[in-house]
Amino acid sequence: MSAGAGGGTAASAAAGGGGARPSGGPRLSERKGYAYGVTAGLVLLMLAPLFRRPPVDSFPLSTYPMFSWGRHDARTTVERAVGVDSRGERRPIPPRLVGSEEVLQAKATLAHSIRQGARAARALCRGVAARVAEDDRYADVVKVEIRTDTFDAVAFFDGHETPIDSKLHATCKVGAR
Repeated sequence: MSAGAGGGTAASAAAGGGGARPSGGPRLSERKGYAYGVTAGLVLLMLAPLFRRPPVDSFPLSTYPMFSWGRHDARTTVERAVGVDSRGERRPIPPRLVGSEEVLQAKATLAHSIRQGARAARALCRGVAARVAEDDRYADVVKVEIRTDTFDAVAFFDGHETPIDSKLHATCKVGAR
């Protein structure tokens, strides 16, 4: 019995002696090399914004400039409604009494009325005062102010809560108090 031309090749391939691999896929070392290459490429891509001059902030890769760039000062300006008691003490009116449970919606309502002018600010003030009159937790409040206050944020969180600048847009009495 003699081996045919193709018989020996098939037997040696089945025994793992050369030719195509039975799994048909790349070798483990080739897959690892590919994975390392892709990982290194992604890491370099993530670090690329750090080397741009001037720095450029863009999606999806960000240098987060709001946290990494220095501020000239720590001043912040806030539109707000303030309750004033009979002794003249002021305290902030919560967003729900301004007209929304959402802080940013209440802020937008205040900012919009201030931009619209004195008439809109007075109308908002009367609405806030009516809601304050119905809330027993604010029974000591005798008037409401719609104002824009500027604070030094660092000093504010250090206990100095007095505004460094204020602008009064509207004031109104609370109910029959």
